[in-house]
Parts: sequence; C-alpha cells; structure tokens
Amino acid sequence: MTIATDSREISTTSQRRQPRVILQNVSTDPDPNYDVPLWGISIRLQPGELLLVRLERGHLRTPLADLALGLIEPRQGRICFNGDDWQLLSAARAASLRGRCGRVFAEQGWCAGLSVNANICLAQQHHSMRPLAEIETEAAALARFFGLPGLPLGTPTQTRAGDLNRAALVRAFLGRPELIILEHPTRNLYPEIMPPLLNALRRARNKGTAVIWTTCDAEIWDEPAVNASQRGTMFGSRMQLIKKEN
Repeated sequence: MTIATDSREISTTSQRRQPRVILQNVSTDPDPNYDVPLWGISIRLQPGELLLVRLERGHLRTPLADLALGLIEPRQGRICFNGDDWQLLSAARAASLRGRCGRVFAEQGWCAGLSVNANICLAQQHHSMRPLAEIETEAAALARFFGLPGLPLGTPTQTRAGDLNRAALVRAFLGRPELIILEHPTRNLYPEIMPPLLNALRRARNKGTAVIWTTCDAEIWDEPAVNASQRGTMFGSRMQLIKKEN
C-alpha cells in the first residue's frame, strides 16, 4: 500500500544539534516482563529522525522503550536523552524529562480507575503549567484527527479496543513531545490509521521530535511513506541497523 503524504524530505539538517537519544553498547538481563533481553545495542537518534525497528513476529514486549525513557537500568552501557544520562539524574529530574516524551505502549498502559479522557490529559496536567481546558481542547482536536468523534469519556474497560488504540495516539502526540515511542501503533487500526498517523509524524518530526517505532508487521516495514531515517531488525537479542539507501 502507498500512502499519500507531503513528499518533502523531513528537515532534520537544520536541527542537527545534540542527539535526542543515545544508547551506547546497551545490554539487559533476562526479565519476565519482556519477550527477549537486549545485547550490545547502540542507537544515536537526532532531532527529527525516525528509527523503525522490525521485531520478530509475536515479540511485542521489548525493553527498548523503557530503556530509552530511563525506566529500567541496563546491565551495561549508557543511555542519554537530550544529553542527560538517565542513570545520573535525580528521580525528580528524570520524571520531568519524561514529561517531554510521548508513548504508545505495547500493552496499553491505562489507569483503570480513570476515564480515558483523564488518562490522556494526566501527563500534561502533571508536567506542564497549561490550564486543563487548553489541554482538553488540544486533545479533542487530536482525537478528531485520529478518527474519534471526541475524547472518550468512559473508563478503559468501557471503551472499544479500536477507540482505545486511537486514544493512545492522542496521548502520545499531546503537548509537542521531543521524543515519541510507538510500540505497534497500528494494531487493530491498519490500514485506515496510516494517513493521519504519518501526517502527524511528519509534522512532529519537522518540529524536532525524534521517533522510535517498533512493529512486527511486514506492511509497515515495507511502507515507503514511513520515511524512516534509520531502520533496524531485531531477531533474538541483537539489533542490526540497516544503512539507508541514497
């Protein structure tokens, strides 16, 4: 399938400053929370760049996102966000930096006791000084952009799976994040979600947002409109980065 998006090259050259994300020779121990550990992973992601990672079929839970966000410590290696080493930061400073990141979780990651609307707005309420009305206005506009009639007001268990997946995209893109991590973002929504998702990514990347997108789907891997700056295949515990063709 070919997606029609803006054909301009993502403009990262003017934004090549400090890398958004660095993983330097990172390895993790086996953990039942993940399908596989990682071994010797090195990534350097500049503002505006998108890393597309193809996982083995059925391997939905990888430590990559939690590592990039400083949520777990590696067995070895160094992980930085905007030049700050996660392992050297105070808990308060690390939490503040995570407020600049958006994520679609491999396993939704909703607070069951809150409405979906409250879930979506929670991080922005906690990490910014924006009025709630302003946050909800932006969230509602994103909800319509991703195909929802508005913000879902029920709890996660009262909301249809497809609507929850769209709401997860709203939460990830809300508030101009500097890093967005998409773990299988097209699940239950392919192919209709691709045009709005790719257009949202294009706009975010042109503003300097870096993106890590993990998928098991060959259709996503083969879609040229994703316009990945870097590509990597993850089979077992190792990632092989693929050089981009000119």
